[in-house]
Amino acid sequence: MIALLMVLPWIASLLDPTFAHAGNFTIGLMLTTFVSGALLLSGYTSRRHRANGIELLLIMVLYWTLLPAIAAIPFIGASQIDSLAAAYFEAVSALTTSGATMLAVPQVEATPILLWRAALSWLGGLWTLVFAVAVLAPFGIGGITLIGSPLLQHEENAPLSSRLGRPLRLILPVYLMFSVLGIIALAAFGSSLVEAFCLALSAISTSGMSVHEQSLAELLTGGGQGVMALLCLIGSISVPMLMVLTLGREARSGFQLTELRVFLGLIIAYAAITLLAVPNSGGISALWQSISLHSTAGFNFLPDTGLANWPIVWVMLPVLIGGMALSTSGGVKVMRAIILAKDLGSELGRLSYPSSVHPLSLEGRPLQDRDFNAAWAYMAIFILFISLGVLLLGLFGTTLSDAWPIVLGALTNSLAITGHLDMPLGFAAMPDALQITIALLMIAGRIELLILMVLFTSSFWRYMR
Repeated sequence: MIALLMVLPWIASLLDPTFAHAGNFTIGLMLTTFVSGALLLSGYTSRRHRANGIELLLIMVLYWTLLPAIAAIPFIGASQIDSLAAAYFEAVSALTTSGATMLAVPQVEATPILLWRAALSWLGGLWTLVFAVAVLAPFGIGGITLIGSPLLQHEENAPLSSRLGRPLRLILPVYLMFSVLGIIALAAFGSSLVEAFCLALSAISTSGMSVHEQSLAELLTGGGQGVMALLCLIGSISVPMLMVLTLGREARSGFQLTELRVFLGLIIAYAAITLLAVPNSGGISALWQSISLHSTAGFNFLPDTGLANWPIVWVMLPVLIGGMALSTSGGVKVMRAIILAKDLGSELGRLSYPSSVHPLSLEGRPLQDRDFNAAWAYMAIFILFISLGVLLLGLFGTTLSDAWPIVLGALTNSLAITGHLDMPLGFAAMPDALQITIALLMIAGRIELLILMVLFTSSFWRYMR
């Protein structure tokens, strides 16, 4: 898929009269095609190998860590990327849909670089959905579940290719359909074809990577801004909701109605409070901005530097919660927030009435102790990683006021928002070691922190031996 997606920017580099990026994309395409072919041929005999839980987890880790190394090759030719570490950072940010970028002025970069960055974001969003359905939901990682959905119907002895291939075949048409519709809609509202392509793919994947340093309020018409907000909202809604839009009643059992109501309520409430409490919040732009923040896309819908004038804690709050479970969004996820809120409410009720019984459920499914334990375990590890990340950035001389938004943005895959805040140090100015550290934090946020902890268990290493 990486090789196929690289064909488009490769053709664009050949059409460029200067041929400035033709060499990098040609080398990258040849290497990616060779590696793909070698892996397909060498792994052909094991395609029917029974899926193993640890192998599924390992595939996720290898995807987010090793694939960016190949995807980074074309970025080395960008005018604002001066090292392999910076190119790897850019590729990681795109594939994890985090949105951090070395391109402080993206509009001066050549079209092939912008197309490649958008294509990687789109692919990262697609495989985020596939891994969520194939790995996170079946194992109930961090309290994330998807009960009764046709996406989870697989045999116990199903091979790895089936466990990953089946959800891919179901999700890809829906994901591609919304992407194409977004491109057409943006083009209809006056965007150029390249802008429409890049922005639509960045929005549906909630990566937040723009093609211009200007805010979307200055770059797009009112209709274009509405399309971008709608694409961000679709990207932050769970896979079952997308399946409902295309499969109808067949997937209604997987539609998390309570989670959707809470998510939309949070978006509207945040926009309303912002209009009342934050000066110059921008009218309808406050709603678009609320969607952008809750989806962890991080686009700036406010004119000029209006978002930089918002209190940074208020900006990062919706980013922390994030979008719905089994979506391209980062963050803690709304489903976990609901589970934690229900558990806290139950505990407070027991303090008042110790002998009372408080059965809890979510969409008709009784919540059990393992659901609460998984959600609380995720939160504990999330806080631990924030603390460790701030300490690591502090070792590189980053101040606390700059470190915590970067770490939180990396772990929630919403670093695009930090580019619109008043932060003196850009990613391009950081040393290579710091760039790699932030890239690893982005990977940690995307693969779900509980999966990362599996790598430090003795059972994992016994299996690897």
